[in-house]
Amino acid sequence: MHQDNPGTGGNSMAELASEVVEEEEHYLRVQMPRGPVEIIGNEVHLPGHQGIRLAPGPMSVMRVLVKAQGAVISRDHLLRMLPHCGSLHGLEMWVSRLRHSLPETHIVQTVVKRGYRLAL
Repeated sequence: MHQDNPGTGGNSMAELASEVVEEEEHYLRVQMPRGPVEIIGNEVHLPGHQGIRLAPGPMSVMRVLVKAQGAVISRDHLLRMLPHCGSLHGLEMWVSRLRHSLPETHIVQTVVKRGYRLAL
């Protein structure tokens, strides 16, 4: 039997936790030498550029890379974090589309035999 928590206005704790995660996902930020890279909603904001709206796949990759704060993320780890990507080829396509969507393609770096990272 499921009971709502009376202190939450009828929302279950799982629903509240989901809302918190969505709010955290709504705004992400990493500092780069020229200024911050921010994700606000479904737009990426780069220093000196207007907000860039990305397709869902490339945005998913960008969110993981921003959260990593410049650390290298392996392809296998990205595939585990992005199960809807489907395959290594799909991931490579998302990364390619991400790069081509950004005015500065060098922001997303390939680290040979290791994975991807943001160039901080």
